[in-house]
Amino acid sequence: MIDYVVWLDSEKAQIFALKTSGVEKSHLEKNTQDHHTHNKTDHHGDAGPEHFFRDLSVKLAGANQLLILGPGLAKNHFKTHLETHHTNSLGKKIIGIETCDHLTDNQILASAHKFFKHYDLFNNPIKPS
Repeated sequence: MIDYVVWLDSEKAQIFALKTSGVEKSHLEKNTQDHHTHNKTDHHGDAGPEHFFRDLSVKLAGANQLLILGPGLAKNHFKTHLETHHTNSLGKKIIGIETCDHLTDNQILASAHKFFKHYDLFNNPIKPS
């Protein structure tokens, strides 16, 4: 089980996996086909942000704890998505949701430190995954 910090807006997500060996960072971008469709579906029939949230949920599968950060409403919509579609898994793993602007990786981890005080990883370099 891994703890995660996710910073997201409506276009992209930065994912920080907090592992005993260090912090690993990955990212996910929303499919650009979703932007200009009037009926909110892409060519595969996926609803605009739902496809993005579903892909993000897959990356977070098996999370022990989950902290969600971001500047706008996307973080709240993602939380609702998890509570609706992943009620017995990721929906129960959310330990906090925080509003914050566009931050550097170190600022994101500094914000996360108050939720994950037991980690000594925050002073170590971030490893790309």
